[in-house]
Amino acid sequence: MWTTGRSIEQYICFGDAVTFDTTYKTNLYDMPFGLFVGVNNHFQSIIFGGVLMSDEKIDTFKWIFTEFSHMVGAPQPRTILTDQARAMEVAIDEVMPGTTHRWCKWHVLKKAKECLGSLLGKGSEFKQEFNKIVNHIVSVSEFEDGWSCMVQKHGPQTNAFLTQIYETRMKWAKPYSMDVFCAKMTSTQRSESANHLLKGYVPAGSPVHLFVRQYEKMQFDKDSEESYQEKRTKLGGLVLAQNLPIEIHASKIYIRTMFEKFGKMLYDGGSYVLDEVNEAGDEFKCECGMFEHFGMVCGHALKVMIQLGLEELPAKHVLKRWTRDARDILPPEFLRYQKDQGPLKYSSRRHNNLHLLCLEIVKLGDSNVDAYSITMDQLRIVKAQLEPLAVVRDGMGLSDKEIAGDSAGSAVGGKSSIFGL
Repeated sequence: MWTTGRSIEQYICFGDAVTFDTTYKTNLYDMPFGLFVGVNNHFQSIIFGGVLMSDEKIDTFKWIFTEFSHMVGAPQPRTILTDQARAMEVAIDEVMPGTTHRWCKWHVLKKAKECLGSLLGKGSEFKQEFNKIVNHIVSVSEFEDGWSCMVQKHGPQTNAFLTQIYETRMKWAKPYSMDVFCAKMTSTQRSESANHLLKGYVPAGSPVHLFVRQYEKMQFDKDSEESYQEKRTKLGGLVLAQNLPIEIHASKIYIRTMFEKFGKMLYDGGSYVLDEVNEAGDEFKCECGMFEHFGMVCGHALKVMIQLGLEELPAKHVLKRWTRDARDILPPEFLRYQKDQGPLKYSSRRHNNLHLLCLEIVKLGDSNVDAYSITMDQLRIVKAQLEPLAVVRDGMGLSDKEIAGDSAGSAVGGKSSIFGL
């Protein structure tokens, strides 16, 4: 198993949703190769790590997921998408108890044509109903009723394939995953496309050393593509479709690719008609589940926001992973310095002097290896001397002022607007 420093940095920022898939016969030793893949704020596939596997048993998968978590040194993902391998499912349940596990819908349905035969023939009424149920319905009750009617109407009650996928519907069906964040990765096709890309770099029957070298070359090319998108965001001009205040606000916070997707949502919302808006709020929940699943407001919610006269997207509906500041992530004790936190609420001359001196020390210590070693040694000594002294607080420190200010303020609960399609 291996990864890179760049991949670990990517995982810290974008490791909330991960796909894992294996491919076969990728090297001289005919060992399965697994890829951990995610999506960055440019909506590009990114590779977090790879692993050569001796087999696909439960213990092997448990080792893979455990070592991957240790290797990246970051929290486990909110969601992981895989194929239907039972051994993988058991391992994830044991090693990643806090992670939501879903199956790749493409894997589940890829045998549909083979197993359903003439039922999926061209122009088939069953095919139209089947596609509507598995791809478009978002309500659990509609899914259950639609499936029951479809089976009774067309008579495939005894079809083993339909019985099997229905019994496992909670792992792949859309209505059961509407509140599961997947960064719009509803299948492991991102892993599969990365595997396909890897095969273009690695000749068949490659020895391991060549395999690793070509893998690194592929990773370099992927990083270059990401750098291009970063420059595109900074240098390219944005085109506003409607010149609305909320659209102008979105153009300032979203990366270019995601702003283009926002523009598509805004355009779609233009065709919707509102009957009535009962209550304004700072949180909007739509039954389409777009925000919960993708992390971006849907056209339905945008239509309501515009009707209410909102000039900015509510903070609760701006997912940082899609913004220009997605990589600006600091430890909790330094959260106040993140760009998305705005200017510091409190300040003092003492804090500013320390901050500026430390920045100067960082600049000098980063000059060469010797300067770095001396700086780290001296900072460790200073830290050890300060820790016992800092136990006594005079109340004038920045963190003390923030704590005092937060305790003095009163929390005001926000209202939410809930609407259907």
